[in-house]
Amino acid sequence: MKNKGLGRRGRRLVSAAAILLLTSGAITVGIGLQSHASPGPTAPTAVSTATVPSPPASAPSSARARPSAPPKKPSPAVSSGPVLPGSAPARVAIPAIGVDSSLLRLGKDADGTIAVPPGDAGSPAGWYRYSPTPGEPGSSVILGHVNSVQSPVGVFYRLHEMKNGQQVSVTRDDRTVAVFRVYRVKTYDKNRFPTIEVYKNAERAELRLITCGGYQPSTGEYTQNTVAYAYLISSHLA
Repeated sequence: MKNKGLGRRGRRLVSAAAILLLTSGAITVGIGLQSHASPGPTAPTAVSTATVPSPPASAPSSARARPSAPPKKPSPAVSSGPVLPGSAPARVAIPAIGVDSSLLRLGKDADGTIAVPPGDAGSPAGWYRYSPTPGEPGSSVILGHVNSVQSPVGVFYRLHEMKNGQQVSVTRDDRTVAVFRVYRVKTYDKNRFPTIEVYKNAERAELRLITCGGYQPSTGEYTQNTVAYAYLISSHLA
């Protein structure tokens, strides 16, 4: 599946990806893959693809964001609610949907698009390192495939099942665990992806989990992105 990019770093004004979208059109995120063995996953809606960051979706489909220039570091947002100092994430756990994954650090490819996790079976999710670290003010972005080249089930296969109130825990390099509460789960058509809403410079510490959705058997592609929104509620030592 063909996909494109993500947002940008930090608690910054609108994320880089969002700004790009405003100036150069929508960018979609591809986090579903087309398998060589079969036309697609048995449960098409279990995949999410966000319209801005994009992981792989076709024999490892690729999800990429398109900030064409290195991310800038706008002034920090005024935070509302608990926040943590910056520390890169190492692992994400979502008990409600059976996720416990290490986290890759995703940057940008040579062409300026956002790199995505590999599409192999068992591939972990990845944190876009030009977004805030989980717990900092702003919208931290984590991408995961809905499937893999060898399997219809990827790390975020069940992301669309998440409900408001469920929790997401992110273990960080400083050995703190940032605990987030989901407050919204939405699936968007890629051509109507609300870039600013997803990547905006949130005033509190927030998290965005993104994958693909809307599998089309006739084309073997995903036409939607699923986004789970969450905000920081607490932290504790690992």
